[in-house]
Amino acid sequence: MRVLVAIDFSEPSMRVLAKAVSFMERNGGELHIVHVIEETWMSLDKEIQSLSDERWHILHVAFPELTKKFFHCLEGNVTREISELAETIQATMLIIGSNGEHYMFKELLIGSTTKNIVRDSAIPVLVIKNDTMLNPQRILIPTNFSDHSKAAVQETAKLFPDAELILLKTYTLPFEGRLKTYGFTENDIVDLQMQIKEKEDETADVWVRSLNLPFEKVQMITRKGHLNPPLFLEIAKSYQADMISLHTSGTFSFFAFDLLEEADLDVLIFKF
Repeated sequence: MRVLVAIDFSEPSMRVLAKAVSFMERNGGELHIVHVIEETWMSLDKEIQSLSDERWHILHVAFPELTKKFFHCLEGNVTREISELAETIQATMLIIGSNGEHYMFKELLIGSTTKNIVRDSAIPVLVIKNDTMLNPQRILIPTNFSDHSKAAVQETAKLFPDAELILLKTYTLPFEGRLKTYGFTENDIVDLQMQIKEKEDETADVWVRSLNLPFEKVQMITRKGHLNPPLFLEIAKSYQADMISLHTSGTFSFFAFDLLEEADLDVLIFKF
């Protein structure tokens, strides 16, 4: 595993790095750190190497276990430089914070830089939302039975092999609000709901088997309703999930970013 952590040396980003360091100590692999100095800062009378040496000294004092050759201090556009470095070093996963001090001013990165990084990244992005240890036991994943959904589940299992994966598929009853006007009785509607539920469960069972993951590590749940952050987070709480994983293609594109705003769990995002 080769993990890249983006930091801006704010207090929140240093806590993100602490989580990543602990995670890599348990799981092994290379931990790379990137700090991007924006072009506007280079008007200052300082060489990039001087700034890099200063930043590395701060890192080394705080985390003496880090390796200097894996610290990358770059100049340029934050999103572009992080994305290009991740590709260059063939990173497995990118870890970023959801907020912090962004150089000359404070902003919620969830509203700008974080979203831009997620949109631009070709690898999974883990957005850190809290200070708990990065050692998930239950990861909740919304599914739609697509190939992209399957890939997100399988890649999540590779990144966090010890976690139980709770897969959620929501469904709706067609024209539910108008069924009575079409002559359906209450019993008819209940029967139709049961038929749809049974079909969803059968499809889910086949799909879970196609994942080729250990059966005891996967729990599939189907739920009637429209997928939205409040419903999803309610289910996450009821199943005691401590991480969320999802992909941003198809129906989850806007849902993913809405969920980032509202979740207090770490969110792993795949972009297909």
